[in-house]
Amino acid sequence: MATTITRRHSSHPMSYYWGVVKDLNDSQKLELVTMLIDSVKPKVADDMTMEEMLEDYPYKRYTKAELNAMLDEAEADIAAGRVTDHEELMREWEEELV
Repeated sequence: MATTITRRHSSHPMSYYWGVVKDLNDSQKLELVTMLIDSVKPKVADDMTMEEMLEDYPYKRYTKAELNAMLDEAEADIAAGRVTDHEELMREWEEELV
């Protein structure tokens, strides 16, 4: 004996749903919108591996050693006075504007 799967959901025209939704209060509409957004959301970061998240990342990825080297260089520049502080930059900017 063959069994058939019966359809559990009936189809209604969009006008039916519009009639139902327009009678909801604001809180219910907000809940409905949240549910709809969640239902069409793309794959979220929680489900992705680090490689998948960084797959199309357009910038160079630095290693920890490279980042530490850049920090060491910046700290050496600060110690040697080879930097421009915020106040000096603001003075130069104001001079350019006048």
